[in-house]
Amino acid sequence: MNTTPDFDERALVQFIRHQLNTGVNELNKPVADRLFAARQLAMSHHKMVAGQLSLAGAGHMAWDWCESNLRPFLVAASLVVAVVCGNYLVSMQRISDQEDIDSAVLSDDLPLDAYLDSGFHSWLEDTSSRR
Repeated sequence: MNTTPDFDERALVQFIRHQLNTGVNELNKPVADRLFAARQLAMSHHKMVAGQLSLAGAGHMAWDWCESNLRPFLVAASLVVAVVCGNYLVSMQRISDQEDIDSAVLSDDLPLDAYLDSGFHSWLEDTSSRR
């Protein structure tokens, strides 16, 4: 935009518009049709601005901020969720294994004191190594 004080942009635009409007009535039909077709073609190539939800620009700025700043947070949060879920599954497997061992111990014919005796463990190792 020209900032010289003697230049009035609005007056120039109105003058050009008036000159173009006065000459439009003098055009013959084929020229007017070609101008209309050229205008339609130019308008079809013109990029239309899609409406966006915005609160005086704050909504768009907030969305841009969230999109750029929340992406690392979401990656970190999904990693934490994956680690927690993995830990939960491993602990559930460990509990299941402990339940199997407890069930085998309780359903066995030996008394519980035999499992607590240190000599019993050495006897088990000796008998298993002889087989």
